[in-house]
Amino acid sequence: MFHGSVAHLEYRDINRLATRRTGRVSSTNSQMAQQSVQLEGASDGARRCASRKELISFFNNEIKTPYEGFLHTLRTSGKAPCLGARGGPENKYQWLTFDEVHERASNLGSGLVNIGCEPSQNTFVGIYGPNCIEWDLADLACQMFSMVSVPIYDTHGAEGCLHIIIHADITTIICNGSKLRFLFDNAKECKKVKRIIKMDCEAQPDEKREAESLGIKLLDIVEVEQIGSNSPQEKKPGKPEDLFTISYTSGTTGIPKGAMITNANMTAGVSGVLWHYEQAGVKTRENDCLISYLPLAHSYERLVHQFCFATACRIGFFRGDIKLLVEDIQELKPTMFPSVPRLLTRIYDKVLAQVSQSKVKKWLFQKAMASKQADLKRGIVKGDTIWDKLVFKKVRMLLGGNVRLISSGAAPLSSNVMTFLRCVLGECYVIEGYGQTETVATGTITMISDLTAGHVGPPLACNLIKLADVPQKECYAKNGRGEICFKGPNVFKGYLKAPEITAETIDKDGWLHTGDIGEWLPNGALKIVDRVKHIFKLSQGEYVAPEKIENVYLRSPLVAQAFVHGDSFRSYVVGIIVPDQEVLESWARAKKISGDFGQLCENPVVKKEILDDIIQKGKEAELNSFEQVKAISLHKDLFSVENGFLTPTFKTKRPFVQKFFEKKFQELYKEVDKRA
Repeated sequence: MFHGSVAHLEYRDINRLATRRTGRVSSTNSQMAQQSVQLEGASDGARRCASRKELISFFNNEIKTPYEGFLHTLRTSGKAPCLGARGGPENKYQWLTFDEVHERASNLGSGLVNIGCEPSQNTFVGIYGPNCIEWDLADLACQMFSMVSVPIYDTHGAEGCLHIIIHADITTIICNGSKLRFLFDNAKECKKVKRIIKMDCEAQPDEKREAESLGIKLLDIVEVEQIGSNSPQEKKPGKPEDLFTISYTSGTTGIPKGAMITNANMTAGVSGVLWHYEQAGVKTRENDCLISYLPLAHSYERLVHQFCFATACRIGFFRGDIKLLVEDIQELKPTMFPSVPRLLTRIYDKVLAQVSQSKVKKWLFQKAMASKQADLKRGIVKGDTIWDKLVFKKVRMLLGGNVRLISSGAAPLSSNVMTFLRCVLGECYVIEGYGQTETVATGTITMISDLTAGHVGPPLACNLIKLADVPQKECYAKNGRGEICFKGPNVFKGYLKAPEITAETIDKDGWLHTGDIGEWLPNGALKIVDRVKHIFKLSQGEYVAPEKIENVYLRSPLVAQAFVHGDSFRSYVVGIIVPDQEVLESWARAKKISGDFGQLCENPVVKKEILDDIIQKGKEAELNSFEQVKAISLHKDLFSVENGFLTPTFKTKRPFVQKFFEKKFQELYKEVDKRA
């Protein structure tokens, strides 16, 4: 198993040391030449990472659960800052140390036991609120007493949230005050809920009376912590095989499914990521800091927090308003920035829009990008060139100026954006990972010294990957293409109360089928190329994978979002395009086209420009003629989690979007038919 210290590790980067001497990062060493290898004796083509033969399950014999990882850091770095939020007279970040976090979580856990929560796997505790210090305190309190945390997230919708509360038999909910009315109004449906704890403010007398009338005991977190402090209980932390959490998936269709994640699953995922970084020579620093803004209800951010707890990395929370995120980042100055393509693409679009406003700025920027891209192709990574000082410094300051590692997950990151980030951020590593809720968001990560783009790297050391045949899409494992399947200690236990669905997802040999189609590249890295189910057949019998086309159209700077639609009664496809507002408005000013953004979206000249551009991008990507849209409609509002178009992990809810634009699609079909 993986033996090694996980806290206060010296920062040592093999490639960066080479850069200091030669200005070059080698991407042609044996590790880059073969990032994964076929498993010894495997007849199904299963592959593992090239750097380790045995799968990693845990850090070492002393750290086999997430809570034990936290305790390890507590022993070595108890006085170090752990969790922070903005506050005080100057609105600076205020910090709790690891010691203070542990004390408060211990009091909260003891308080929960004192008010009636059994310290066992039979107790399911809902955590219903935004990312904040109290969220992590509640999570740690559950771990200390073997209780099972169940995150609840608004964007599941009211129906989805009720389903989670009822389906998971939640008896206690720790929430922020804004959720009280929803919980009170639905108390009759949520009959098993007996305790509600406000995490953000004091429980008022009138609220307590209303709760009591509904058979619910209402307290606030300060009260519960005080109860626990006055009457501490003996801790009963969970074993590796015990449940860590029930993480409800935000699927594009159907009701949420409760993925049962064990302590061992989460520990394996964190261990796999840590092994990956250590093999590259990247160690955590004493002052490492992370901005927490991605939803804690989801596996990606949850994994990141457990990684930080195990490595003494500080976590600073944003204020909850995405519009203020840049301000929070600039105040915190994080060194690590987990993100998603949606946000990174917005940064990319914003920078391009700004530089396009001046011919001189545009020329300088293009010159700088050309120079840095040439360096990347030669394996050179620098952050001190004339271009870094004159052109790219402002972009770096958008992220606080100290970021040295950006990880992207949840959806594919375009090659253009990946290359852009690597150029403008200099000696900041930009990596992309791939995983699912069912694998605690782990699976693959790109090698830090691999400067190519368009893939998600090799398997992590905590799991194997094989490709399974998908005959209906003519994808066969023998040809290096098929459905991606995972196997390893990070793979979840199954879906809560859903053995049939579990059996459909995990086969008899223990392989988790993801529904994504991938292919192995010659160097052993994995590339995501398609989805198994998101396809439709046109009237001439051709199959179309809309997400592949959408990703091509997103290469147009004028496009923020794209949705391609077709059916078996038509021989062609049509689409909805959400233009990039900043880029479009800048382009319109240059072309002397008047009107606000909404008016521009109705302008036929604008529509033709965007249609011509995406068709050209399709030709460059060698799309078939039947894959190219024949007509588009411009929609001015971004697809978002809030308006129901996206899942909380920013995947398009295709059935919802299809129904919403049903009338518009029929209009587009008529438009094309008239031209014919």
